Amino acid sequence: MNLEKQHAKLIKLQTKAESCLSRDKARKIIRKAEKAQSKISG
Repeated sequence: MNLEKQHAKLIKLQTKAESCLSRDKARKIIRKAEKAQSKISG
């Protein structure tokens, strides 16, 4: 994936995590966001 797509994915995941009511679901989303961030960083 290109950087723009990964960045858009990060923003989407962040807003999803903020709106979560369940801590477990938020944690899963945050893990996905961390994975996307690592792809951006290299």
